Amino acid sequence: MSTIISESCNLFVVGHALFRNVRFEYSILVYQLVWRNFIVFLHNFIVYFLIVILVKPDLISLVALAAIPGLAILLCIGSWVALLCGMFCLRFRDVQSLVATIIQISMMITPILWPPDVLSGLHRLAFVEMNPLYHMIEIVRAPLLGRFPSFTSYAVTLLIAFAGWILTYFAFQRFKPRIAYWS
Repeated sequence: MSTIISESCNLFVVGHALFRNVRFEYSILVYQLVWRNFIVFLHNFIVYFLIVILVKPDLISLVALAAIPGLAILLCIGSWVALLCGMFCLRFRDVQSLVATIIQISMMITPILWPPDVLSGLHRLAFVEMNPLYHMIEIVRAPLLGRFPSFTSYAVTLLIAFAGWILTYFAFQRFKPRIAYWS
């Protein structure tokens, strides 16, 4: 997800020669970006699969298949984030460094590098339960660790996907004619 967001900052900047000269659907660049990162994820997933086979083969079960719908939701979220971020970074070129900083900070405050069980009370509520990034990670991570994600995690991510696509649709419709001139 962080790679999709980082690369989306230059999405329309790099593709400007293409859509300045040819009538072109801009969203194809977004889908190409998401698809490319999905393929890279699958290549990296081979390493996970080999390690699980060697270290803990009992994690390979039907529960792990629950990661597939979670991954589909993440790809859906990644698509609207890439489109919105790509438009915004095309219009305001200085935002790219801000986006990189936000990604770094969000990696530190989201339980990716640390287990969520170390927090309790208000800290757990703020950094785990109210953190949408935690829920986006959990719908893929939990099945790969042998447990089902919570209903809350699925509800939050589906809400993010739905609300994000609505916001992005209206922003894209409004600014689509200007994208070629911003580049």
